[in-house]
Amino acid sequence: MNKIVNFLTLYIVIFLIEIVFIFIELVLFDFSKIDFFNIRRAWLGSAQWNFWRVLFYGLPFLILYFLLFKYMGNVKLYKPLLFSIFNLLVYVSLSILSRVIIGKNVPLPPEGIMFWITCVAIFVSPLILGQITYFKKLMESI
Repeated sequence: MNKIVNFLTLYIVIFLIEIVFIFIELVLFDFSKIDFFNIRRAWLGSAQWNFWRVLFYGLPFLILYFLLFKYMGNVKLYKPLLFSIFNLLVYVSLSILSRVIIGKNVPLPPEGIMFWITCVAIFVSPLILGQITYFKKLMESI
């Protein structure tokens, strides 16, 4: 039971960091196009994209985590980096698989600027969280 609580705590905080990081990236991306700079649009874009991501990839991610991470956990690597690589591989593989199964009408297409912004956020967020002692210990315990 304790492992599930640790897992949920860690991934909720990672998810929140991803949302903030995607928001910052969208603001910077919009800021590069000075005519279209809009913070509200960036916030709504990051919130909607992550809502759909949790809706479509949440359950498959949890299943893949509990099935596959025990094998990746044996790899002797910096734990935040291991979480980053695992999260990114699962996200990219689920995106490509959904594109193959559903076709062109997939809600989160594995192309375009939002896909790449999300990939960067997914990779960087566990590394950022790994700098905090509490969450680093939490990653080690999982």
